[in-house]
Amino acid sequence: MKKVTALICFIMLTGAVVAAEETPAKEATEKKGPPLPTHCIHGYSGIFITPTAYMANPAKPGEFWGKPSVSATYGLLRHKNYQSFAVTQNILGTIELGYAMERIGLGDWPSEVKQATGNTIDKYGIVHNFNIRTMLIQEGGMDCDWMPALTTGAHFKWNDSLSDLDSQMGGACSALGADHDFGTEFTLTASKTFTDLLPRPLIVSAGLRNSDAIHTGLFGFAGERKTTIEGNIVYFLTDRLLLATEYRQKSNLMSECTVGGKDLVKAENDWWDVCLAYIIDDRTTLAGGYANFGNVLNNREDNVWAFQLKHEF
Repeated sequence: MKKVTALICFIMLTGAVVAAEETPAKEATEKKGPPLPTHCIHGYSGIFITPTAYMANPAKPGEFWGKPSVSATYGLLRHKNYQSFAVTQNILGTIELGYAMERIGLGDWPSEVKQATGNTIDKYGIVHNFNIRTMLIQEGGMDCDWMPALTTGAHFKWNDSLSDLDSQMGGACSALGADHDFGTEFTLTASKTFTDLLPRPLIVSAGLRNSDAIHTGLFGFAGERKTTIEGNIVYFLTDRLLLATEYRQKSNLMSECTVGGKDLVKAENDWWDVCLAYIIDDRTTLAGGYANFGNVLNNREDNVWAFQLKHEF
């Protein structure tokens, strides 16, 4: 797995080197668009928790490599904390490779598990995400002005912590349904920009996700799959300030668990958030948001604050 991670990073860095060798004159004559979209926390272009069909920092027409984009996201949950570090690399304008490492601090869950079962467990979990997305249809393609951009993706996930956690809990994770370290998600996302409905541009995205992930993979993967819906809306308040909202349906593939009167695992809930993004310059975006994640293991996380800094090379 470390070799795979190194290979993806090498491909992305190679793209950066090739892009950097382009003639300055050509780069100076081409105006760069705003550094949008931001990064989804799982390592591909989108908002915080859902994708858009549009891709970050695409290669210019006639070029093979785009330039990489990197981001760091921090989430402060009511009882836990979360970090994500992501990088994407565009190829030919229509293909996006992405990687993200996610870490969740489990807050008071380890202490509650110890009180209920006597088992001592790790205080954090880590997930590696390897993504490839392809734009099937360009916006306005097939000679249809109303046609949205349509992008499909495959997302390979590896939970680096589940095996240890399951062992520390005496096989309880497997018994509850989290019995796989690896999982794969498939997404299909459509995005359309409307310029005539409101005074400023409005972007609407909707998609499907087929997944076996439990809490997006942060607590492993199940032996069954479900297809869920998701989407987001983005509105340009000004040329630099954007308002967005997202909704993501969740599968709830892990059984609930109560030990000694303590609810150690509660039913998984759908996610939603409201975000603001500020375009600092033509390479950097700062985003912040408020989210409601419902139950995350033992607690309700309905007061979540997240911040992301994204930079395009």
